[in-house]
Amino acid sequence: MRKISLIITILAAVAILASVFSGFQTKAASNTANQSPKLGGWSLAENNNPVMMSDKDSTRIKNVLKNSDADFTALDLVATQVVSGANYMYLVYGTTADNTVPGYYFVTVYEDTKGNDTIIGTTPIDVTSIQTGTPLGKGATGGWAVRGSGKPGMLPDENAMASFDAINNGDVMYNPIALLATQVVSGTNYKALCRGNDNNLYVVTWYKDLQGGASLTSAECVNIGAYSGL
Repeated sequence: MRKISLIITILAAVAILASVFSGFQTKAASNTANQSPKLGGWSLAENNNPVMMSDKDSTRIKNVLKNSDADFTALDLVATQVVSGANYMYLVYGTTADNTVPGYYFVTVYEDTKGNDTIIGTTPIDVTSIQTGTPLGKGATGGWAVRGSGKPGMLPDENAMASFDAINNGDVMYNPIALLATQVVSGTNYKALCRGNDNNLYVVTWYKDLQGGASLTSAECVNIGAYSGL
């Protein structure tokens, strides 16, 4: 009788241990799933400096642009997307075969599982359509003009950089990728594409008055997928 009771006790202990171990496995699998990239979701490129892309990212876009009809300068790797392979979205500046006026574009490159790269989307950035309902400036009367230097960041324009630094002091801090456009009013309005320290991509608009004072007009989170060309 004691032997039967002992066997039953051992079997119960084994069942409990198996249940606990199964729970650990389920929890571990859940944690792994939560840490994995979401298939098909765009993510802002990590550990990327707009002033200098990594050799791998720079080589990828330069190689595919050689075979295109466009005359683009690649400024930054903006975002990535996990698919069967990977998609890479770049910010570029230049002209296309259909438009000889220089402007900014998002170029999406698909890299298959064998490492072959192909351009699958080229989308122009229309600065007049990336606006919120917030007024764009004081007495806005001028038209927006694309302001491209073919260089990343805003350092070539000291006035833009100085006024931007003055307004870049909120809960979200912005790292400028490129100065997109300016607008002459009673003073000047500026638009820049920026990375936020909250891992979002923004178009930031600000105003500089004639006395040199600066104020933030809007900071609109960009829908990256809408510019992928897919």
